[in-house]
Amino acid sequence: MKGGILLTHTFIDINQDFKRDIIDLCINHYRKNNPNEFIVLTGHGMQPYSKTLDLCDDFFWHPNILFSEINVGHPKMVNIGIDILKNKGYTKFCKSRADSIIMRPNILNYCENVLKDERRKLLITTTNNYKYYMGDLFLYGLLDFIKSCWKIDTWYPTNTGLESLGRNFLLALDIEPPKIWNVNAKLSGNSTWIDLLRTHTSYRDVENIKWIDLRGYWKEIFSINNYKEKLLNNQFPFKRFIFKSWHMERKFYPINEKLFYKF
Repeated sequence: MKGGILLTHTFIDINQDFKRDIIDLCINHYRKNNPNEFIVLTGHGMQPYSKTLDLCDDFFWHPNILFSEINVGHPKMVNIGIDILKNKGYTKFCKSRADSIIMRPNILNYCENVLKDERRKLLITTTNNYKYYMGDLFLYGLLDFIKSCWKIDTWYPTNTGLESLGRNFLLALDIEPPKIWNVNAKLSGNSTWIDLLRTHTSYRDVENIKWIDLRGYWKEIFSINNYKEKLLNNQFPFKRFIFKSWHMERKFYPINEKLFYKF
């Protein structure tokens, strides 16, 4: 299938040239491993290299750092990217960070097959069984539904993108999010939060989608001989460098595939 890829959640501050190298590596990997897809990059602060932007089919880069975007899901940058894809006629897309690499070539085909097999509308990961948190960094699905989940009018106030995405997900299902969190609360009929996730979404662990965290491990990765060639050709020990910081806070009760499909 030909679809859209949105890479975002990045900003480059003064004296952060290393981020330009990270984003360049990310875009190069997506372009090589998804040659037919429409790639959009959004972010803010110091602009990436021109050679990086040339590999994108479209981009939006705000010249100033937008502090209201940082650590709360970058809703404005995400919505700008979604609108670009929508205006190009795309009805489905994959969203990920522009400082990470997914080491599955043709990632859209992989995601689409998961949703078809399980008859769901959204593929998610790094979701937590806490305060209706839904992982906001990587997902794939129907553009209009994801757009509803990223509605800015109901995004703020927030301290994290996970809670805003989860609450907007409920609103997109015409369910009013309760003011007090309770994991066992019946939100629609007899459906709890987990019931709704299993009804409408598919779930994959970060190990399964082979998500490398360049933001956290870039120094170590860049020190490996021929790292760029190995990464671009997916011949890299990715399990050492997977995105896993979401596991660290116990209060978040991270869900994994085994738990998700067991509930």
